Amino acid sequence: MNKVGIISYGVSLPKKRLAVEEIIELWQNSSLDLIKNKQGVKERGVLGFDEDCNTFSVAAAKEAFKQNGNAKEIGALYYGTCTNPYDSRPSSTIVQEALDMDYTTKCVDVQFSTKSGTTAMINAMAMVGSGISDKAMAIGVDTINRHTAPGDLLEPYASSGACAVVLGTEEVIATIDGIESYSFDLSDGFRVEGERYIRSGMLLGSAKNEVGLYANTVKAGQNLMKKLGSKPEDYKYAVFQQNTPRTSYGIAGKLGFTKEQVAPSIYADAIGDTGSASAMIGLAKVLDVAKPGDKILVVSYGFGAGADAIALTVTDAINQIRGKAKTIQSLVENKTMVDYKTAIKSEYKYIRHSYPLNAYL
Repeated sequence: MNKVGIISYGVSLPKKRLAVEEIIELWQNSSLDLIKNKQGVKERGVLGFDEDCNTFSVAAAKEAFKQNGNAKEIGALYYGTCTNPYDSRPSSTIVQEALDMDYTTKCVDVQFSTKSGTTAMINAMAMVGSGISDKAMAIGVDTINRHTAPGDLLEPYASSGACAVVLGTEEVIATIDGIESYSFDLSDGFRVEGERYIRSGMLLGSAKNEVGLYANTVKAGQNLMKKLGSKPEDYKYAVFQQNTPRTSYGIAGKLGFTKEQVAPSIYADAIGDTGSASAMIGLAKVLDVAKPGDKILVVSYGFGAGADAIALTVTDAINQIRGKAKTIQSLVENKTMVDYKTAIKSEYKYIRHSYPLNAYL
């Protein structure tokens, strides 16, 4: 059996964008210099009135199918998110139906952390590697902006987006060489039952990153490289969780990677934090420009859930899918700027009655 790997990928990003100046000017709760120059975020994505995790997921999957394959070939669908539109209903079956996948498709929701996308990818890999499914799709998606309260210190970064990857053993554009995870319990982010907005169990700042994001991602990355007998200089590209660009560069520095290895994956400066899709979109952006033989290290992070590390090698088949779907850079550049009041309105954050007409209608 051939090595399991990615055979196609697709991304969907919000078209509406909000300048971080709009948020800071209103709330006066942070420094514009901190957000734009130190964290590196200039704009964040804004949800449309009819957009949620499922609409982004379907759009990303359709982009993946433009490169290779079709919905009927998918034997398993893993859907990773921490912002499912429903509290007690799966989204994987909704996406399955919208894409017209076969009713025998094995559908699984992987929920509750911002590494759910890479966890979905690892599970999809296992389904293909075991021979249960010839092809499996993994989706990483989140609408962090819908679940971040107005005035929250993370509001300038909160965004949304999706990445879908199809895994198989034929026509593979990037083989998966190894995986590793490192996890321990930590309340650095959570959303309790009945609450809409994500909360932090810790103060913001470098200390929070040290005990959570850095502690997990560094261990996962180091352990995988040790397992594979590789070192940072063996990789052409490194892709890390990017709540902000500074987050990625911070992880890179601690793992021994250079800025040049990370820069091609960066998109959060113009989009913001896409949660469970974060590392996967960074990987897709790298695959847009990668050449056969290039090695890629991906490390994601999920609050309270730890980190996943995945090593890949690009194959000659990458040239066969070039130009068939939208590039990630073109999606980043395709935008419409909106003001703050429009962003709050379209994300349904203004308080209003559940039944605006009367007691019965």
